[in-house]
Amino acid sequence: MADIEKKRLSLQKAQGTDRSAAVDAEAPEKAQILYSAILDGPQEVVQFISKTLESSTEYSIICLDLKGTILLWNEGARRLYGYEPEEVVGRSDSSILYTPEDVKAGKPHQIREAALRDGKWEGTINRRRKNGEIFTARAVITHRHDADGNPVGFLLISKDISDVIQMSQYARSLIEASLDPLVTISPDGKITDANEATVKVIGVARSKLIGTDFSDYFTEPEKAREHYQRVLAEGKVTDYPLTIQHVEGPLTDVLYNASVYKDAGSNVLGVFAAARDITNRKRAEQALRTLNETLEYHVRERTAELVAANKELEAFTFSVSQSLRLPLRHIDGFSKLLVEDFGVDLSEDARRYLTCIRDGTRRMGQLVDDLLRLARVGRRELNVQLVRLDDVVAEAVSNLKAETAGRAIDWKIGRLPYVECDAALMKQVFKNLLSNALKYTRPRMRAIIEVGMRTNKGKPAIFVRDNGVGFSMKDADRLFGVFQRLRQSENFEGTGVGLASVQRIIRRHGGRVWVEAEVDQGATFYFTVWGLEAIHEEKRAA
Repeated sequence: MADIEKKRLSLQKAQGTDRSAAVDAEAPEKAQILYSAILDGPQEVVQFISKTLESSTEYSIICLDLKGTILLWNEGARRLYGYEPEEVVGRSDSSILYTPEDVKAGKPHQIREAALRDGKWEGTINRRRKNGEIFTARAVITHRHDADGNPVGFLLISKDISDVIQMSQYARSLIEASLDPLVTISPDGKITDANEATVKVIGVARSKLIGTDFSDYFTEPEKAREHYQRVLAEGKVTDYPLTIQHVEGPLTDVLYNASVYKDAGSNVLGVFAAARDITNRKRAEQALRTLNETLEYHVRERTAELVAANKELEAFTFSVSQSLRLPLRHIDGFSKLLVEDFGVDLSEDARRYLTCIRDGTRRMGQLVDDLLRLARVGRRELNVQLVRLDDVVAEAVSNLKAETAGRAIDWKIGRLPYVECDAALMKQVFKNLLSNALKYTRPRMRAIIEVGMRTNKGKPAIFVRDNGVGFSMKDADRLFGVFQRLRQSENFEGTGVGLASVQRIIRRHGGRVWVEAEVDQGATFYFTVWGLEAIHEEKRAA
Protein backbone atom coordinates (compact mmCIF):
# COMPACT_ATOMS: atom_id res chain seq x y z
CA MET A 1 0.00 0.00 0.00
CA ALA A 2 2.93 2.35 0.67
CA ASP A 3 3.97 1.95 -2.96
CA ILE A 4 0.48 2.78 -4.07
CA GLU A 5 0.43 5.87 -1.87
CA LYS A 6 3.74 6.99 -3.41
CA LYS A 7 2.31 6.65 -6.92
CA ARG A 8 -0.81 8.51 -5.81
CA LEU A 9 1.28 11.43 -4.63
CA SER A 10 3.22 11.39 -7.92
CA LEU A 11 -0.04 11.57 -9.85
CA GLN A 12 -1.28 14.48 -7.74
CA LYS A 13 2.00 16.32 -8.30
CA ALA A 14 1.74 15.82 -12.06
CA GLN A 15 -1.75 17.32 -11.89
CA GLY A 16 -0.40 20.40 -10.10
CA THR A 17 -3.05 20.11 -7.39
CA ASP A 18 -3.96 18.18 -4.30
CA ARG A 19 -7.70 18.18 -4.96
CA SER A 20 -8.08 14.38 -5.45
CA ALA A 21 -9.92 13.91 -2.20
CA ALA A 22 -10.97 10.44 -3.34
CA VAL A 23 -7.46 8.99 -3.10
CA ASP A 24 -6.01 9.72 0.35
CA ALA A 25 -5.56 7.93 3.67
CA GLU A 26 -9.30 7.93 4.35
CA ALA A 27 -10.47 6.77 0.89
CA PRO A 28 -12.34 3.49 0.59
CA GLU A 29 -10.17 0.42 0.11
CA LYS A 30 -11.73 -0.25 -3.31
CA ALA A 31 -10.49 3.16 -4.55
CA GLN A 32 -6.97 2.22 -3.50
CA ILE A 33 -7.33 -1.11 -5.31
CA LEU A 34 -8.61 0.59 -8.49
CA TYR A 35 -5.86 3.19 -8.36
CA SER A 36 -3.29 0.42 -7.98
CA ALA A 37 -4.82 -1.36 -10.95
CA ILE A 38 -4.48 1.79 -13.02
CA LEU A 39 -0.86 2.54 -12.16
CA ASP A 40 0.26 -1.08 -12.08
CA GLY A 41 -1.39 -1.81 -15.40
CA PRO A 42 0.36 -2.07 -18.75
CA GLN A 43 3.16 0.43 -19.27
CA GLU A 44 1.48 2.10 -22.25
CA VAL A 45 -1.59 2.91 -20.10
CA VAL A 46 0.55 4.45 -17.39
CA GLN A 47 2.45 6.54 -19.95
CA PHE A 48 -0.77 7.65 -21.63
CA ILE A 49 -2.31 8.80 -18.35
CA SER A 50 0.86 10.57 -17.24
CA LYS A 51 1.29 12.39 -20.55
CA THR A 52 -2.37 13.38 -20.57
CA LEU A 53 -2.15 14.86 -17.11
CA GLU A 54 1.12 16.65 -17.85
CA SER A 55 0.17 18.07 -21.28
CA SER A 56 -3.28 19.50 -20.68
CA THR A 57 -5.89 20.02 -18.02
CA GLU A 58 -8.55 19.97 -20.72
CA TYR A 59 -8.82 16.21 -20.27
CA SER A 60 -11.12 14.95 -17.57
CA ILE A 61 -9.90 11.76 -15.86
CA ILE A 62 -12.33 10.03 -13.52
CA CYS A 63 -12.15 6.67 -11.74
CA LEU A 64 -15.40 4.77 -11.15
CA ASP A 65 -16.18 1.58 -9.31
CA LEU A 66 -18.20 -1.16 -10.97
CA LYS A 67 -21.47 0.53 -9.98
CA GLY A 68 -20.45 3.93 -11.33
CA THR A 69 -19.51 5.54 -8.03
CA ILE A 70 -16.95 8.31 -8.50
CA LEU A 71 -13.66 7.47 -6.75
CA LEU A 72 -11.14 9.88 -8.38
CA TRP A 73 -11.78 13.39 -9.78
CA ASN A 74 -8.78 15.15 -11.39
CA GLU A 75 -8.16 18.84 -12.06
CA GLY A 76 -9.33 18.48 -15.67
CA ALA A 77 -12.66 17.06 -14.44
CA ARG A 78 -13.03 19.97 -12.00
CA ARG A 79 -12.50 22.49 -14.80
CA LEU A 80 -14.71 20.63 -17.27
CA TYR A 81 -17.72 20.00 -15.03
CA GLY A 82 -17.36 22.74 -12.40
CA TYR A 83 -17.50 20.46 -9.34
CA GLU A 84 -14.89 20.34 -6.59
CA PRO A 85 -13.66 16.79 -5.78
CA GLU A 86 -15.32 16.79 -2.34
CA GLU A 87 -18.68 17.50 -4.05
CA VAL A 88 -18.64 14.42 -6.25
CA VAL A 89 -16.42 11.69 -4.76
CA GLY A 90 -18.68 8.92 -3.49
CA ARG A 91 -21.62 9.95 -5.69
CA SER A 92 -22.95 8.10 -8.76
CA ASP A 93 -21.76 9.19 -12.17
CA SER A 94 -25.40 9.17 -13.31
CA SER A 95 -26.27 12.11 -11.05
CA ILE A 96 -23.18 14.12 -12.00
CA LEU A 97 -22.17 13.44 -15.61
CA TYR A 98 -25.24 12.39 -17.57
CA THR A 99 -28.22 14.36 -18.83
CA PRO A 100 -31.65 13.44 -17.42
CA GLU A 101 -32.64 12.07 -20.82
CA ASP A 102 -29.65 9.72 -20.93
CA VAL A 103 -30.23 8.61 -17.32
CA LYS A 104 -33.84 7.85 -18.14
CA ALA A 105 -32.75 5.87 -21.22
CA GLY A 106 -30.35 3.81 -19.06
CA LYS A 107 -27.20 4.94 -20.83
CA PRO A 108 -24.89 4.96 -17.78
CA HIS A 109 -25.54 1.28 -17.16
CA GLN A 110 -25.38 0.40 -20.89
CA ILE A 111 -22.00 2.13 -21.32
CA ARG A 112 -20.47 0.43 -18.26
CA GLU A 113 -21.78 -2.93 -19.45
CA ALA A 114 -20.26 -2.38 -22.90
CA ALA A 115 -16.90 -1.40 -21.40
CA LEU A 116 -17.00 -4.45 -19.12
CA ARG A 117 -17.90 -6.73 -21.99
CA ASP A 118 -15.66 -5.30 -24.75
CA GLY A 119 -12.83 -3.87 -22.68
CA LYS A 120 -13.77 -0.28 -23.50
CA TRP A 121 -16.52 2.00 -24.78
CA GLU A 122 -15.72 5.00 -26.94
CA GLY A 123 -17.99 7.61 -28.43
CA THR A 124 -19.52 11.08 -28.45
CA ILE A 125 -22.01 11.85 -25.72
CA ASN A 126 -23.80 14.81 -24.14
CA ARG A 127 -22.58 15.80 -20.68
CA ARG A 128 -23.92 18.15 -18.00
CA ARG A 129 -21.97 20.78 -16.04
CA LYS A 130 -22.69 21.90 -12.48
CA ASN A 131 -24.48 25.00 -13.79
CA GLY A 132 -26.79 22.83 -15.87
CA GLU A 133 -25.14 23.60 -19.22
CA ILE A 134 -25.17 20.70 -21.67
CA PHE A 135 -22.07 20.15 -23.81
CA THR A 136 -20.74 17.49 -26.17
CA ALA A 137 -17.79 15.37 -25.07
CA ARG A 138 -15.64 12.70 -26.61
CA ALA A 139 -15.38 9.92 -23.99
CA VAL A 140 -13.38 6.71 -23.59
CA ILE A 141 -14.19 4.37 -20.71
CA THR A 142 -12.08 1.27 -20.03
CA HIS A 143 -12.55 -1.35 -17.31
CA ARG A 144 -9.68 -2.12 -14.94
CA HIS A 145 -8.96 -5.39 -13.12
CA ASP A 146 -6.78 -6.45 -10.21
CA ALA A 147 -3.75 -8.73 -10.23
CA ASP A 148 -6.05 -11.78 -10.27
CA GLY A 149 -7.96 -10.52 -13.31
CA ASN A 150 -11.07 -9.50 -11.38
CA PRO A 151 -12.73 -6.28 -12.60
CA VAL A 152 -12.47 -3.52 -10.00
CA GLY A 153 -13.76 -0.43 -11.80
CA PHE A 154 -13.50 1.94 -14.76
CA LEU A 155 -11.23 4.68 -15.98
CA LEU A 156 -13.17 7.44 -17.78
CA ILE A 157 -11.31 10.02 -19.92
CA SER A 158 -13.31 12.81 -21.57
CA LYS A 159 -12.76 16.03 -23.54
CA ASP A 160 -15.14 18.84 -24.42
CA ILE A 161 -15.52 18.91 -28.22
CA SER A 162 -18.33 21.46 -28.41
CA ASP A 163 -16.10 23.90 -30.34
CA VAL A 164 -15.05 21.14 -32.73
CA ILE A 165 -18.69 20.18 -33.31
CA GLN A 166 -19.63 23.81 -33.83
CA MET A 167 -16.77 24.40 -36.25
CA SER A 168 -17.61 21.18 -38.06
CA GLN A 169 -21.23 22.27 -38.43
CA TYR A 170 -20.10 25.71 -39.59
CA ALA A 171 -17.70 24.18 -42.10
CA ARG A 172 -20.41 21.84 -43.28
CA SER A 173 -22.81 24.75 -43.79
CA LEU A 174 -20.16 26.58 -45.82
CA ILE A 175 -19.51 23.49 -47.91
CA GLU A 176 -23.20 22.98 -48.59
CA ALA A 177 -23.65 26.67 -49.36
CA SER A 178 -21.12 26.35 -52.20
CA LEU A 179 -22.58 26.08 -55.69
CA ASP A 180 -19.42 24.28 -56.78
CA PRO A 181 -18.97 20.52 -56.31
CA LEU A 182 -16.70 19.87 -53.30
CA VAL A 183 -15.33 16.49 -52.22
CA THR A 184 -12.81 15.03 -49.82
CA ILE A 185 -10.83 12.05 -51.05
CA SER A 186 -8.78 9.50 -49.12
CA PRO A 187 -5.13 8.80 -50.04
CA ASP A 188 -6.26 5.71 -51.95
CA GLY A 189 -8.61 7.78 -54.13
CA LYS A 190 -11.93 6.97 -52.43
CA ILE A 191 -14.54 9.69 -51.80
CA THR A 192 -14.93 10.32 -48.07
CA ASP A 193 -17.39 13.23 -48.25
CA ALA A 194 -19.27 15.29 -50.83
CA ASN A 195 -21.62 18.25 -50.83
CA GLU A 196 -25.04 18.59 -52.43
CA ALA A 197 -23.62 20.29 -55.53
CA THR A 198 -21.56 17.14 -56.17
CA VAL A 199 -24.65 14.98 -55.78
CA LYS A 200 -26.51 17.08 -58.36
CA VAL A 201 -23.73 17.17 -60.96
CA ILE A 202 -23.13 13.38 -60.73
CA GLY A 203 -26.65 12.20 -60.02
CA VAL A 204 -25.67 9.81 -57.21
CA ALA A 205 -26.75 10.08 -53.56
CA ARG A 206 -24.08 11.17 -51.07
CA SER A 207 -24.33 7.91 -49.13
CA LYS A 208 -23.59 5.98 -52.32
CA LEU A 209 -20.77 8.28 -53.43
CA ILE A 210 -18.80 7.78 -50.22
CA GLY A 211 -16.37 4.90 -50.58
CA THR A 212 -16.36 4.91 -54.39
CA ASP A 213 -13.42 5.80 -56.61
CA PHE A 214 -13.62 9.52 -57.44
CA SER A 215 -12.18 9.01 -60.95
CA ASP A 216 -15.19 6.90 -61.97
CA TYR A 217 -17.27 10.04 -62.44
CA PHE A 218 -15.16 11.66 -65.15
CA THR A 219 -15.13 11.10 -68.90
CA GLU A 220 -11.37 10.49 -68.68
CA PRO A 221 -10.74 8.43 -65.50
CA GLU A 222 -7.03 8.00 -66.23
CA LYS A 223 -6.56 11.75 -66.57
CA ALA A 224 -8.42 12.24 -63.27
CA ARG A 225 -6.18 9.68 -61.52
CA GLU A 226 -3.09 11.35 -62.96
CA HIS A 227 -4.33 14.66 -61.57
CA TYR A 228 -4.86 13.06 -58.16
CA GLN A 229 -1.32 11.67 -58.10
CA ARG A 230 -0.01 15.14 -58.89
CA VAL A 231 -1.88 16.55 -55.90
CA LEU A 232 -0.33 13.94 -53.60
CA ALA A 233 3.13 14.54 -55.06
CA GLU A 234 3.06 18.36 -55.26
CA GLY A 235 0.61 19.23 -52.52
CA LYS A 236 -1.88 20.98 -54.81
CA VAL A 237 -3.00 21.61 -58.37
CA THR A 238 -4.90 24.55 -59.83
CA ASP A 239 -7.29 24.91 -62.76
CA TYR A 240 -7.00 21.33 -63.95
CA PRO A 241 -9.54 20.77 -66.78
CA LEU A 242 -11.80 17.74 -66.47
CA THR A 243 -15.29 16.76 -67.56
CA ILE A 244 -17.80 15.25 -65.10
CA GLN A 245 -20.13 12.54 -66.43
CA HIS A 246 -23.66 12.54 -64.98
CA VAL A 247 -25.11 9.05 -64.59
CA GLU A 248 -27.88 9.98 -67.01
CA GLY A 249 -25.51 11.33 -69.64
CA PRO A 250 -25.09 15.13 -69.40
CA LEU A 251 -21.50 16.41 -69.28
CA THR A 252 -20.14 19.27 -67.18
CA ASP A 253 -16.81 20.90 -68.01
CA VAL A 254 -14.96 21.92 -64.85
CA LEU A 255 -11.67 23.31 -63.61
CA TYR A 256 -10.48 21.33 -60.60
CA ASN A 257 -8.50 22.90 -57.78
CA ALA A 258 -7.25 20.51 -55.11
CA SER A 259 -4.84 20.37 -52.18
CA VAL A 260 -3.86 17.83 -49.55
CA TYR A 261 -4.86 18.18 -45.91
CA LYS A 262 -2.73 16.81 -43.08
CA ASP A 263 -2.85 15.95 -39.40
CA ALA A 264 -0.80 17.61 -36.66
CA GLY A 265 2.11 15.34 -37.55
CA SER A 266 2.09 16.48 -41.21
CA ASN A 267 0.79 13.10 -42.36
CA VAL A 268 -1.44 13.33 -45.42
CA LEU A 269 -5.01 12.46 -44.50
CA GLY A 270 -6.52 13.07 -47.92
CA VAL A 271 -7.31 15.59 -50.60
CA PHE A 272 -9.84 18.41 -50.66
CA ALA A 273 -11.04 19.17 -54.19
CA ALA A 274 -13.32 21.85 -55.61
CA ALA A 275 -14.68 21.91 -59.16
CA ARG A 276 -15.67 25.15 -60.90
CA ASP A 277 -18.33 24.63 -63.56
CA ILE A 278 -17.08 26.29 -66.76
CA THR A 279 -19.64 24.81 -69.16
CA ASN A 280 -21.30 28.16 -69.83
CA ARG A 281 -17.95 29.86 -70.13
CA LYS A 282 -16.77 27.34 -72.70
CA ARG A 283 -20.01 27.80 -74.64
CA ALA A 284 -19.51 31.56 -74.54
CA GLU A 285 -15.88 31.16 -75.65
CA GLN A 286 -16.95 28.97 -78.54
CA ALA A 287 -19.67 31.43 -79.49
CA LEU A 288 -17.10 34.26 -79.30
CA ARG A 289 -14.66 32.29 -81.48
CA THR A 290 -17.40 31.68 -84.03
CA LEU A 291 -18.37 35.34 -83.95
CA ASN A 292 -14.75 36.43 -84.33
CA GLU A 293 -14.25 34.09 -87.26
CA THR A 294 -17.40 35.48 -88.87
CA LEU A 295 -16.32 39.05 -88.21
CA GLU A 296 -12.82 38.36 -89.48
CA TYR A 297 -14.30 36.91 -92.67
CA HIS A 298 -16.53 39.95 -93.16
CA VAL A 299 -13.66 42.30 -92.34
CA ARG A 300 -11.41 40.57 -94.86
CA GLU A 301 -14.19 40.67 -97.41
CA ARG A 302 -14.95 44.34 -96.72
CA THR A 303 -11.25 45.23 -96.67
CA ALA A 304 -10.78 43.59 -100.05
CA GLU A 305 -13.73 45.60 -101.37
CA LEU A 306 -12.31 48.84 -99.92
CA VAL A 307 -8.85 48.12 -101.32
CA ALA A 308 -10.34 47.47 -104.74
CA ALA A 309 -12.48 50.62 -104.50
CA ASN A 310 -9.49 52.71 -103.36
CA LYS A 311 -7.40 51.40 -106.23
CA GLU A 312 -10.20 52.25 -108.66
CA LEU A 313 -10.55 55.71 -107.08
CA GLU A 314 -6.81 56.31 -107.18
CA ALA A 315 -6.69 55.17 -110.80
CA PHE A 316 -9.63 57.42 -111.64
CA THR A 317 -8.05 60.38 -109.82
CA PHE A 318 -4.76 59.82 -111.62
CA SER A 319 -6.49 59.49 -114.96
CA VAL A 320 -8.65 62.58 -114.48
CA SER A 321 -5.71 64.62 -113.19
CA GLN A 322 -3.61 63.66 -116.18
CA SER A 323 -6.51 64.40 -118.55
CA LEU A 324 -7.07 67.84 -117.00
CA ARG A 325 -3.48 68.94 -117.34
CA LEU A 326 -3.54 69.43 -121.16
CA PRO A 327 -6.78 71.53 -121.27
CA LEU A 328 -5.47 73.68 -118.42
CA ARG A 329 -2.23 74.32 -120.28
CA HIS A 330 -4.23 75.30 -123.38
CA ILE A 331 -6.40 77.69 -121.40
CA ASP A 332 -3.39 79.29 -119.72
CA GLY A 333 -1.38 79.36 -122.93
CA PHE A 334 -4.05 80.96 -125.12
CA SER A 335 -4.95 83.44 -122.38
CA LYS A 336 -1.30 84.48 -122.28
CA LEU A 337 -1.21 84.87 -126.11
CA LEU A 338 -4.33 87.05 -126.01
CA VAL A 339 -2.69 89.38 -123.51
CA GLU A 340 0.64 89.46 -125.35
CA ASP A 341 -0.70 89.77 -128.94
CA PHE A 342 -3.89 91.76 -128.52
CA GLY A 343 -3.42 93.37 -125.12
CA VAL A 344 -3.30 96.90 -126.54
CA ASP A 345 -6.62 96.35 -128.27
CA LEU A 346 -8.34 94.91 -125.19
CA SER A 347 -10.30 96.96 -122.71
CA GLU A 348 -9.23 97.18 -119.08
CA ASP A 349 -12.08 94.81 -118.08
CA ALA A 350 -11.05 92.26 -120.73
CA ARG A 351 -7.45 92.27 -119.48
CA ARG A 352 -8.70 91.86 -115.88
CA TYR A 353 -10.89 88.94 -116.97
CA LEU A 354 -7.98 87.25 -118.67
CA THR A 355 -5.83 87.72 -115.57
CA CYS A 356 -8.55 86.04 -113.47
CA ILE A 357 -8.70 83.19 -115.99
CA ARG A 358 -4.95 82.67 -115.80
CA ASP A 359 -4.97 82.82 -111.96
CA GLY A 360 -7.80 80.26 -111.92
CA THR A 361 -5.97 77.90 -114.26
CA ARG A 362 -2.81 78.13 -112.12
CA ARG A 363 -4.80 77.28 -108.97
CA MET A 364 -6.49 74.47 -110.86
CA GLY A 365 -3.08 73.25 -112.01
CA GLN A 366 -1.88 73.27 -108.43
CA LEU A 367 -4.95 71.22 -107.42
CA VAL A 368 -4.26 68.73 -110.18
CA ASP A 369 -0.62 68.40 -109.15
CA ASP A 370 -1.65 67.86 -105.51
CA LEU A 371 -4.21 65.25 -106.55
CA LEU A 372 -1.57 63.45 -108.57
CA ARG A 373 0.79 63.43 -105.60
CA LEU A 374 -2.03 62.13 -103.37
CA ALA A 375 -2.82 59.38 -105.87
CA ARG A 376 0.87 58.42 -106.10
CA VAL A 377 1.00 58.04 -102.30
CA GLY A 378 -1.49 55.20 -102.52
CA ARG A 379 -0.14 53.68 -105.72
CA ARG A 380 3.61 53.53 -105.12
CA GLU A 381 5.31 50.67 -103.28
CA LEU A 382 6.86 51.60 -99.95
CA ASN A 383 10.65 51.60 -99.91
CA VAL A 384 11.06 50.87 -96.20
CA GLN A 385 14.49 51.32 -94.62
CA LEU A 386 15.97 52.50 -91.34
CA VAL A 387 15.85 56.30 -91.53
CA ARG A 388 17.30 58.95 -89.21
CA LEU A 389 14.40 61.40 -88.79
CA ASP A 390 16.77 64.21 -87.75
CA ASP A 391 18.16 64.18 -91.31
CA VAL A 392 14.69 64.11 -92.85
CA VAL A 393 13.58 67.16 -90.83
CA ALA A 394 16.79 69.05 -91.60
CA GLU A 395 16.30 68.47 -95.35
CA ALA A 396 12.63 69.51 -95.17
CA VAL A 397 13.55 72.76 -93.38
CA SER A 398 16.26 73.45 -95.96
CA ASN A 399 13.79 73.00 -98.83
CA LEU A 400 11.49 75.62 -97.27
CA LYS A 401 14.06 78.43 -97.31
CA ALA A 402 12.10 80.31 -99.94
CA GLU A 403 9.08 80.46 -97.63
CA THR A 404 11.18 81.62 -94.65
CA ALA A 405 13.08 84.40 -96.35
CA GLY A 406 12.80 87.70 -94.50
CA ARG A 407 10.88 86.20 -91.56
CA ALA A 408 11.83 85.92 -87.86
CA ILE A 409 11.47 82.25 -87.04
CA ASP A 410 12.62 80.32 -83.97
CA TRP A 411 13.21 76.70 -84.98
CA LYS A 412 13.24 74.31 -82.02
CA ILE A 413 14.22 70.92 -83.37
CA GLY A 414 14.54 68.15 -80.77
CA ARG A 415 16.31 64.81 -81.07
CA LEU A 416 14.30 62.32 -83.11
CA PRO A 417 14.76 58.53 -83.34
CA TYR A 418 15.64 56.22 -86.20
CA VAL A 419 12.48 54.61 -87.64
CA GLU A 420 11.73 52.16 -90.41
CA CYS A 421 9.89 54.11 -93.09
CA ASP A 422 9.87 55.30 -96.70
CA ALA A 423 12.28 58.25 -96.54
CA ALA A 424 10.76 60.14 -99.50
CA LEU A 425 7.23 59.90 -98.13
CA MET A 426 8.33 60.80 -94.60
CA LYS A 427 10.09 63.86 -96.03
CA GLN A 428 6.77 64.82 -97.65
CA VAL A 429 5.02 64.48 -94.26
CA PHE A 430 7.42 66.89 -92.57
CA LYS A 431 7.43 69.24 -95.57
CA ASN A 432 3.62 69.48 -95.51
CA LEU A 433 3.41 69.92 -91.72
CA LEU A 434 6.24 72.49 -91.58
CA SER A 435 4.85 74.37 -94.59
CA ASN A 436 1.48 74.41 -92.86
CA ALA A 437 3.11 75.82 -89.69
CA LEU A 438 4.96 78.51 -91.70
CA LYS A 439 1.77 79.54 -93.45
CA TYR A 440 -0.35 79.97 -90.32
CA THR A 441 2.38 81.73 -88.29
CA ARG A 442 2.74 84.45 -90.94
CA PRO A 443 0.70 86.97 -88.87
CA ARG A 444 3.14 86.59 -85.96
CA MET A 445 6.02 89.01 -85.48
CA ARG A 446 8.17 86.04 -84.45
CA ALA A 447 7.12 82.52 -85.42
CA ILE A 448 7.97 79.61 -83.13
CA ILE A 449 7.99 76.18 -84.76
CA GLU A 450 8.96 73.14 -82.70
CA VAL A 451 9.62 69.54 -83.78
CA GLY A 452 10.24 66.67 -81.35
CA MET A 453 8.99 63.48 -79.74
CA ARG A 454 6.97 63.24 -76.52
CA THR A 455 4.43 61.02 -74.85
CA ASN A 456 0.79 61.82 -75.48
CA LYS A 457 -1.71 59.99 -73.28
CA GLY A 458 1.03 57.56 -72.29
CA LYS A 459 2.10 56.78 -75.88
CA PRO A 460 5.16 58.17 -77.74
CA ALA A 461 4.40 60.44 -80.68
CA ILE A 462 6.30 62.80 -82.99
CA PHE A 463 4.92 66.35 -83.08
CA VAL A 464 5.11 69.62 -85.00
CA ARG A 465 3.96 72.64 -82.96
CA ASP A 466 3.48 76.28 -83.97
CA ASN A 467 2.27 79.51 -82.37
CA GLY A 468 0.08 80.42 -85.31
CA VAL A 469 -3.56 81.45 -85.59
CA GLY A 470 -4.86 78.01 -84.52
CA PHE A 471 -8.47 76.90 -84.98
CA SER A 472 -11.46 75.52 -83.10
CA MET A 473 -11.29 71.80 -82.29
CA LYS A 474 -14.92 71.37 -83.34
CA ASP A 475 -13.64 71.59 -86.93
CA ALA A 476 -10.72 69.18 -86.39
CA ASP A 477 -12.47 66.15 -87.94
CA ARG A 478 -12.67 67.92 -91.31
CA LEU A 479 -9.01 68.90 -91.34
CA PHE A 480 -7.62 65.76 -92.99
CA GLY A 481 -10.25 65.46 -95.72
CA VAL A 482 -9.40 66.18 -99.38
CA PHE A 483 -10.21 69.81 -100.36
CA GLN A 484 -11.36 70.50 -96.78
CA ARG A 485 -10.28 73.95 -95.58
CA LEU A 486 -11.37 75.61 -92.33
CA ARG A 487 -12.95 79.03 -92.14
CA GLN A 488 -9.81 80.45 -90.54
CA SER A 489 -7.87 79.26 -93.65
CA GLU A 490 -9.78 81.34 -96.21
CA ASN A 491 -7.19 84.12 -96.04
CA PHE A 492 -4.31 81.70 -96.57
CA GLU A 493 -3.26 80.03 -99.83
CA GLY A 494 -3.62 76.26 -100.21
CA THR A 495 -5.61 73.50 -101.88
CA GLY A 496 -6.72 71.40 -98.88
CA VAL A 497 -4.78 68.34 -100.05
CA GLY A 498 -1.57 68.58 -98.01
CA LEU A 499 -2.92 67.27 -94.69
CA ALA A 500 -4.91 64.57 -96.50
CA SER A 501 -1.60 63.40 -97.97
CA VAL A 502 -0.03 63.39 -94.51
CA GLN A 503 -2.79 61.21 -93.15
CA ARG A 504 -2.56 58.76 -96.03
CA ILE A 505 1.22 58.43 -95.71
CA ILE A 506 1.08 57.93 -91.94
CA ARG A 507 -1.65 55.30 -92.27
CA ARG A 508 0.48 53.42 -94.78
CA HIS A 509 3.19 53.40 -92.09
CA GLY A 510 0.89 51.75 -89.57
CA GLY A 511 0.33 54.92 -87.55
CA ARG A 512 -2.20 57.67 -87.05
CA VAL A 513 -2.21 61.47 -87.12
CA TRP A 514 -4.20 63.91 -84.99
CA VAL A 515 -4.15 67.54 -83.94
CA GLU A 516 -4.67 69.67 -80.84
CA ALA A 517 -5.37 73.38 -81.32
CA GLU A 518 -7.01 76.48 -79.94
CA VAL A 519 -8.07 79.67 -81.71
CA ASP A 520 -5.19 82.19 -81.69
CA GLN A 521 -3.06 79.80 -79.60
CA GLY A 522 -1.44 77.75 -82.34
CA ALA A 523 -1.69 74.07 -83.22
CA THR A 524 0.20 70.84 -82.53
CA PHE A 525 0.11 67.97 -85.03
CA TYR A 526 1.01 64.51 -83.68
CA PHE A 527 1.72 61.32 -85.58
CA THR A 528 2.95 57.79 -84.88
CA VAL A 529 4.49 55.12 -87.09
CA TRP A 530 5.05 51.41 -86.63
CA GLY A 531 7.77 50.50 -84.13
CA LEU A 532 7.85 53.94 -82.49
CA GLU A 533 6.57 52.64 -79.14
CA ALA A 534 9.16 49.84 -79.07
CA ILE A 535 11.93 52.36 -79.83
CA HIS A 536 10.64 54.57 -77.02
CA GLU A 537 10.66 51.65 -74.55
CA GLU A 538 14.23 50.70 -75.55
CA LYS A 539 15.30 54.29 -75.04
CA ARG A 540 13.72 54.40 -71.58
CA ALA A 541 15.34 51.08 -70.63
CA ALA A 542 18.73 52.37 -71.69
